[in-house]
Parts: sequence; structure tokens; C-alpha cells
Amino acid sequence: MTLSGRSALWQSALCLFLMAVVVLAESCTGLDLFIQRHWYDASRGLWAVDPAVHQTWRWLFYDGAKRFVAVVGALSLALAAWGCASGRRALFRAGLLMALSCAATPLLVSALKAVTGIYCPRQLEIFGGHAPYGHLLSPAFGASGGRCFPGGHASGGFALTMLFFCLPGRGARGAAMVVTLGIGWTMGLYQMMRGEHFLSHTVMSMLLAWQMNVLLVLLVDRALLPAWKKRRDRRAGAAEHDG
Repeated sequence: MTLSGRSALWQSALCLFLMAVVVLAESCTGLDLFIQRHWYDASRGLWAVDPAVHQTWRWLFYDGAKRFVAVVGALSLALAAWGCASGRRALFRAGLLMALSCAATPLLVSALKAVTGIYCPRQLEIFGGHAPYGHLLSPAFGASGGRCFPGGHASGGFALTMLFFCLPGRGARGAAMVVTLGIGWTMGLYQMMRGEHFLSHTVMSMLLAWQMNVLLVLLVDRALLPAWKKRRDRRAGAAEHDG
């Protein structure tokens, strides 16, 4: 699926609007705290996914999920190389988009985590931790040592939503969206149940992933693929001339 300039602008505007809504909800409502309290047993000081449960299931929901995204990224890179070498534009495009998304989205989220200064729920005093509760619009924005906004773990799962732009047919794209959003939200909810993230952290990761998708599709379709085609045509012309 390609994007027209109008569609890209509309989707980007919607993403930015929803990001602003998330920031306002995170800073001006108690929704994050209300939801997070459902995962925390104050009497025992334990989260729904406590250390023992995490030790049992981290192979699937934590380490396994991260490795799955890494494998998808590596296979996508191989697919892009194969498509490039064989001249199969659709394969080159799909592999390139998926590989770029699997790398760029987690990198963007990681960079934002380093500057927002938001603590994880488990680090907050209200949940038995050491840090005061702060939000994005507080005067101390970015000044604390927190590194939990947006949600990093879920960003890898949400990066897979790029598959929507790689498949032909509305049915296939719809199925890809359901599956990849399911992967992202499974990863995000697991971290929320561990006290690692609030709801707003996960929603923001999802929106950032989609905005990254739009930018990468524009980059690939309007810059990288035309440059690749021009280079191939030039090589083909040179080969015919030499022959």
C-alpha cells in the first residue's frame, strides 16, 4: 500500500493530535493511576506479574517477544537484499520497510525515554518505590532520572504494524493490523502488569510507531525506491551499450 501526500498529511495530523491528547490525559487526569492500581496489590506490595511470575513467563512475553522482533527485522533485511539483487521491487520494498521500522521505531522511543524523565510505576512512592509522581507537563519535566516514557518494550511490537503497508489486498492488510497490534498490546500490557509502564506510555509508543510508519513509507516510496530504479536502469542501459 502506498500513501498519497494527502493521506500522509491526514494520518500525521491525526497522530499528532492523538499524541497531544495522550499528553493531556497523562498530565491532567488520574487515568494512568486508576488503571495501574488494578495491577498492584498494596497489601503485599506486589504487581500482578510479580518477580516469580515474570521469571516463569519472561521467555515468552519479554525475552521471546524481543527476539521475535529482532528476527523479523533480520529476515526483513535479508528479504530486502534478495529483492534488490533480483530486481523484485515488491520484495525489496516490503523488506526495506519492515527492516527500517524494526530499527527506527525502538530507537526513537529509546531516545525519547532518555529525555522525558518519567519514572516507571514501580519506582513511585505511591507504589512502594522511591520517586515522587510526576508528569509530562510538570515543571520538572525531563529533570528527573526516570526513563519510562514512552514504553520501550511495546515499541518493538508496534513497529510490526508496518506490515500493513507491505501487503496487497484490504483483507490481508486488515489481518496484519489486528495481529501486529495484538503483539504490541500484549507486550505493553505485560509491562503494565509488572509495574513497568502506565497506559499512556504504551499508547504513545503505538502512535509514535504509526507516525514512523508514515514517514518511512514516504521515504522509501518517494526517495529510496526511485533512486534504486534509476540506478538499475542506468546499469541496464550500460550493459546493453557494452553488449
